[in-house]
Amino acid sequence: MDMNAVEAENLTVLYGGQPALEGLTFNVEEGKTMLLLGPNGAGKTTLLRTIAALHSEYSGKLLVFGEPPHKARDLISYVPQSHSLNERVPLTAMEVVAMGSIYRESFLHFRIPTSAMDKAKEVLGFVGLAGMENRLFRELSGGQKQRVLLARALMSDPRLLLLDEPLSALDPSARVEVTAVLSKIKRERGLTMIITTHDINPLLEIGDRVMLINKRLIEFGKPEEVLRDDVVKSVYGPLARAVKVEGKLFCITGDAHIYHRREEM
Repeated sequence: MDMNAVEAENLTVLYGGQPALEGLTFNVEEGKTMLLLGPNGAGKTTLLRTIAALHSEYSGKLLVFGEPPHKARDLISYVPQSHSLNERVPLTAMEVVAMGSIYRESFLHFRIPTSAMDKAKEVLGFVGLAGMENRLFRELSGGQKQRVLLARALMSDPRLLLLDEPLSALDPSARVEVTAVLSKIKRERGLTMIITTHDINPLLEIGDRVMLINKRLIEFGKPEEVLRDDVVKSVYGPLARAVKVEGKLFCITGDAHIYHRREEM
Protein backbone atom coordinates (compact mmCIF):
# COMPACT_ATOMS: atom_id res chain seq x y z
CA MET A 1 0.00 0.00 0.00
CA ASP A 2 1.37 3.41 -0.98
CA MET A 3 2.21 5.76 1.86
CA ASN A 4 0.64 9.18 2.00
CA ALA A 5 3.20 11.95 2.00
CA VAL A 6 0.54 14.45 3.08
CA GLU A 7 -2.80 13.63 4.65
CA ALA A 8 -5.41 16.19 5.70
CA GLU A 9 -8.83 15.63 7.19
CA ASN A 10 -11.23 18.47 7.94
CA LEU A 11 -8.27 20.87 8.00
CA THR A 12 -9.16 24.45 8.92
CA VAL A 13 -6.36 27.02 8.94
CA LEU A 14 -6.77 30.21 10.95
CA TYR A 15 -5.13 33.64 10.77
CA GLY A 16 -5.80 35.87 13.74
CA GLY A 17 -8.56 33.53 14.80
CA GLN A 18 -10.35 33.84 11.45
CA PRO A 19 -10.54 30.91 8.99
CA ALA A 20 -8.34 31.27 5.92
CA LEU A 21 -9.08 27.71 4.79
CA GLU A 22 -11.96 25.56 5.93
CA GLY A 23 -12.63 21.84 6.03
CA LEU A 24 -10.02 20.53 3.57
CA THR A 25 -9.77 16.76 3.21
CA PHE A 26 -7.23 15.30 0.77
CA ASN A 27 -4.11 13.16 0.54
CA VAL A 28 -1.02 13.13 -1.63
CA GLU A 29 0.69 9.77 -2.12
CA GLU A 30 4.45 9.60 -1.79
CA GLY A 31 6.19 10.21 -5.10
CA LYS A 32 3.18 11.94 -6.67
CA THR A 33 2.82 15.55 -7.79
CA MET A 34 -0.21 17.63 -6.88
CA LEU A 35 -0.95 20.87 -8.70
CA LEU A 36 -2.74 23.37 -6.48
CA LEU A 37 -5.00 25.84 -8.28
CA GLY A 38 -7.28 28.65 -7.21
CA PRO A 39 -7.83 32.39 -7.70
CA ASN A 40 -5.79 35.03 -5.88
CA GLY A 41 -6.58 34.94 -2.18
CA ALA A 42 -7.84 31.34 -2.34
CA GLY A 43 -5.38 30.19 0.35
CA LYS A 44 -2.83 28.33 -1.78
CA THR A 45 0.25 29.85 -0.11
CA THR A 46 -1.39 29.51 3.30
CA LEU A 47 -1.80 25.78 2.74
CA LEU A 48 1.82 25.36 1.64
CA ARG A 49 3.11 27.28 4.65
CA THR A 50 0.97 25.19 7.00
CA ILE A 51 2.25 21.93 5.52
CA ALA A 52 5.80 23.31 5.80
CA ALA A 53 5.29 23.96 9.54
CA LEU A 54 5.70 27.71 8.99
CA HIS A 55 2.17 28.35 10.26
CA SER A 56 0.70 26.37 13.12
CA GLU A 57 -2.72 27.93 13.76
CA TYR A 58 -4.98 25.18 12.47
CA SER A 59 -7.47 22.53 13.57
CA GLY A 60 -8.25 19.14 12.14
CA LYS A 61 -5.81 16.48 11.01
CA LEU A 62 -2.63 17.27 9.08
CA LEU A 63 0.14 14.70 8.76
CA VAL A 64 3.36 14.75 6.73
CA PHE A 65 4.76 11.24 6.33
CA GLY A 66 2.62 10.21 9.26
CA GLU A 67 3.81 12.97 11.60
CA PRO A 68 2.60 16.47 12.49
CA PRO A 69 4.33 19.01 10.19
CA HIS A 70 6.73 20.32 12.86
CA LYS A 71 8.06 16.81 13.43
CA ALA A 72 8.57 16.21 9.70
CA ARG A 73 10.28 19.54 9.04
CA ASP A 74 13.60 17.93 8.09
CA LEU A 75 11.84 16.04 5.28
CA ILE A 76 10.40 19.18 3.68
CA SER A 77 11.87 21.87 1.43
CA TYR A 78 9.73 24.94 0.73
CA VAL A 79 10.48 27.35 -2.11
CA PRO A 80 8.39 30.54 -1.74
CA GLN A 81 7.19 32.58 -4.68
CA SER A 82 9.65 35.39 -3.96
CA HIS A 83 13.14 34.70 -2.65
CA SER A 84 14.43 36.70 0.29
CA LEU A 85 18.04 37.01 -0.85
CA ASN A 86 19.59 40.45 -0.71
CA GLU A 87 21.03 40.72 -4.19
CA ARG A 88 23.30 43.57 -3.13
CA VAL A 89 25.35 40.90 -1.36
CA PRO A 90 27.64 39.34 -3.99
CA LEU A 91 26.73 35.71 -3.45
CA THR A 92 27.69 33.16 -6.09
CA ALA A 93 25.31 30.51 -7.34
CA MET A 94 27.26 27.88 -5.38
CA GLU A 95 27.05 29.89 -2.16
CA VAL A 96 23.30 30.32 -2.53
CA VAL A 97 22.85 26.59 -3.09
CA ALA A 98 25.15 25.71 -0.18
CA MET A 99 22.84 27.69 2.11
CA GLY A 100 20.48 24.73 1.85
CA SER A 101 22.80 22.80 4.15
CA ILE A 102 24.36 25.75 5.96
CA TYR A 103 21.04 26.73 7.52
CA ARG A 104 20.19 23.13 8.33
CA GLU A 105 23.58 22.49 9.99
CA SER A 106 23.93 26.00 11.49
CA PHE A 107 27.22 26.71 9.75
CA LEU A 108 28.40 30.30 9.46
CA HIS A 109 28.59 31.65 5.91
CA PHE A 110 32.35 32.15 5.98
CA ARG A 111 32.86 28.58 7.18
CA ILE A 112 31.07 26.70 4.42
CA PRO A 113 32.55 23.20 4.62
CA THR A 114 34.13 21.63 1.57
CA SER A 115 31.56 18.84 1.64
CA ALA A 116 28.73 21.38 1.29
CA MET A 117 30.48 23.13 -1.60
CA ASP A 118 31.06 19.79 -3.36
CA LYS A 119 27.43 18.83 -2.98
CA ALA A 120 26.30 22.28 -4.16
CA LYS A 121 28.35 21.81 -7.31
CA GLU A 122 26.79 18.40 -7.87
CA VAL A 123 23.24 19.69 -7.41
CA LEU A 124 23.86 22.65 -9.71
CA GLY A 125 24.85 20.13 -12.35
CA PHE A 126 21.62 18.22 -11.71
CA VAL A 127 19.52 21.32 -12.47
CA GLY A 128 21.49 22.05 -15.65
CA LEU A 129 23.79 24.77 -14.33
CA ALA A 130 27.16 23.00 -14.44
CA GLY A 131 29.94 25.54 -14.87
CA MET A 132 27.85 28.35 -13.35
CA GLU A 133 29.06 27.82 -9.78
CA ASN A 134 31.00 31.07 -9.55
CA ARG A 135 28.53 33.29 -11.37
CA LEU A 136 26.94 35.90 -9.14
CA PHE A 137 23.34 35.06 -8.35
CA ARG A 138 22.20 38.59 -9.10
CA GLU A 139 23.61 38.33 -12.65
CA LEU A 140 21.64 35.22 -13.56
CA SER A 141 18.48 35.20 -15.66
CA GLY A 142 15.10 34.60 -14.02
CA GLY A 143 15.03 30.97 -15.09
CA GLN A 144 18.58 30.38 -13.89
CA LYS A 145 17.79 31.94 -10.52
CA GLN A 146 14.76 29.67 -10.15
CA ARG A 147 16.89 26.62 -10.92
CA VAL A 148 19.45 27.76 -8.33
CA LEU A 149 16.65 27.98 -5.76
CA LEU A 150 15.48 24.49 -6.71
CA ALA A 151 19.04 23.25 -6.29
CA ARG A 152 19.20 24.86 -2.86
CA ALA A 153 15.96 23.10 -1.91
CA LEU A 154 17.49 19.75 -2.91
CA MET A 155 20.58 20.22 -0.72
CA SER A 156 18.83 18.86 2.38
CA ASP A 157 17.71 15.68 0.55
CA PRO A 158 13.99 16.32 1.19
CA ARG A 159 11.20 13.85 0.55
CA LEU A 160 8.62 16.61 -0.02
CA LEU A 161 9.04 19.74 -2.16
CA LEU A 162 6.57 22.59 -1.72
CA LEU A 163 6.81 25.07 -4.60
CA ASP A 164 4.86 28.32 -4.65
CA GLU A 165 4.38 29.59 -8.22
CA PRO A 166 7.79 28.39 -9.50
CA LEU A 167 6.96 29.53 -13.05
CA SER A 168 5.63 32.99 -12.26
CA ALA A 169 7.35 35.96 -13.91
CA LEU A 170 9.38 33.68 -16.21
CA ASP A 171 9.47 33.99 -19.98
CA PRO A 172 8.31 30.98 -22.04
CA SER A 173 11.78 29.53 -22.61
CA ALA A 174 12.62 29.79 -18.91
CA ARG A 175 9.35 28.06 -18.05
CA VAL A 176 10.37 25.17 -20.27
CA GLU A 177 13.77 24.95 -18.54
CA VAL A 178 12.33 25.00 -15.02
CA THR A 179 9.57 22.53 -15.92
CA ALA A 180 12.21 20.18 -17.33
CA VAL A 181 14.04 20.30 -13.99
CA LEU A 182 10.83 19.55 -12.08
CA SER A 183 10.19 16.60 -14.38
CA LYS A 184 13.74 15.37 -13.74
CA ILE A 185 13.26 15.70 -9.98
CA LYS A 186 10.08 13.62 -10.21
CA ARG A 187 11.60 11.04 -12.55
CA GLU A 188 15.06 10.58 -11.05
CA ARG A 189 14.55 11.42 -7.37
CA GLY A 190 10.96 10.33 -6.89
CA LEU A 191 10.12 13.26 -4.65
CA THR A 192 6.60 14.22 -3.69
CA MET A 193 5.77 17.72 -4.91
CA ILE A 194 2.95 20.16 -4.26
CA ILE A 195 3.06 23.05 -6.72
CA THR A 196 0.86 26.12 -6.76
CA THR A 197 0.33 27.61 -10.18
CA HIS A 198 -1.90 29.93 -12.17
CA ASP A 199 -0.94 28.17 -15.41
CA ILE A 200 -1.13 24.40 -15.27
CA ASN A 201 -0.26 23.91 -18.94
CA PRO A 202 3.55 23.73 -18.60
CA LEU A 203 3.24 21.39 -15.61
CA LEU A 204 0.71 19.03 -17.15
CA GLU A 205 3.07 16.15 -17.78
CA ILE A 206 4.15 15.86 -14.13
CA GLY A 207 0.78 16.50 -12.45
CA ASP A 208 -0.82 13.36 -11.01
CA ARG A 209 -3.56 15.18 -9.11
CA VAL A 210 -5.13 18.61 -9.17
CA MET A 211 -6.67 20.32 -6.16
CA LEU A 212 -8.83 23.34 -6.82
CA ILE A 213 -9.52 25.52 -3.79
CA ASN A 214 -11.14 28.82 -2.97
CA LYS A 215 -10.83 28.91 0.81
CA ARG A 216 -12.65 25.58 0.71
CA LEU A 217 -12.00 22.45 -1.30
CA ILE A 218 -13.76 22.74 -4.66
CA GLU A 219 -12.47 19.64 -6.43
CA PHE A 220 -9.68 17.09 -5.99
CA GLY A 221 -8.70 14.30 -8.37
CA LYS A 222 -7.10 13.59 -11.72
CA PRO A 223 -6.76 16.68 -13.95
CA GLU A 224 -9.37 15.60 -16.47
CA GLU A 225 -11.82 14.87 -13.66
CA VAL A 226 -11.33 18.17 -11.84
CA LEU A 227 -11.12 20.74 -14.59
CA ARG A 228 -14.61 20.74 -16.00
CA ASP A 229 -16.39 23.77 -17.41
CA ASP A 230 -18.88 24.07 -14.54
CA VAL A 231 -16.13 23.77 -11.91
CA VAL A 232 -13.82 26.30 -13.57
CA LYS A 233 -16.65 28.82 -13.88
CA SER A 234 -17.66 28.36 -10.24
CA VAL A 235 -14.14 29.31 -9.09
CA TYR A 236 -12.87 31.80 -11.65
CA GLY A 237 -16.14 33.43 -12.71
CA PRO A 238 -18.53 33.26 -15.67
CA LEU A 239 -15.89 34.24 -18.24
CA ALA A 240 -13.73 31.24 -17.39
CA ARG A 241 -14.19 28.25 -19.64
CA ALA A 242 -13.20 24.65 -20.20
CA VAL A 243 -13.30 23.98 -23.94
CA LYS A 244 -12.19 21.28 -26.35
CA VAL A 245 -10.25 22.27 -29.45
CA GLU A 246 -8.97 19.64 -31.87
CA GLY A 247 -8.97 16.91 -29.26
CA LYS A 248 -7.46 19.01 -26.48
CA LEU A 249 -9.14 20.27 -23.36
CA PHE A 250 -8.32 23.88 -22.44
CA CYS A 251 -9.26 25.70 -19.28
CA ILE A 252 -9.12 29.46 -19.62
CA THR A 253 -9.17 31.95 -16.76
CA GLY A 254 -9.02 35.52 -17.94
CA ASP A 255 -6.29 35.46 -20.56
CA ALA A 256 -4.44 32.40 -19.21
CA HIS A 257 -4.83 28.79 -20.29
CA ILE A 258 -4.57 26.77 -17.10
CA TYR A 259 -4.90 23.28 -18.53
CA HIS A 260 -4.79 21.26 -21.69
CA ARG A 261 -4.59 17.58 -22.36
CA ARG A 262 -5.02 15.64 -25.57
CA GLU A 263 -7.77 13.10 -25.10
CA GLU A 264 -6.76 9.45 -24.97
CA MET A 265 -7.28 7.70 -28.30
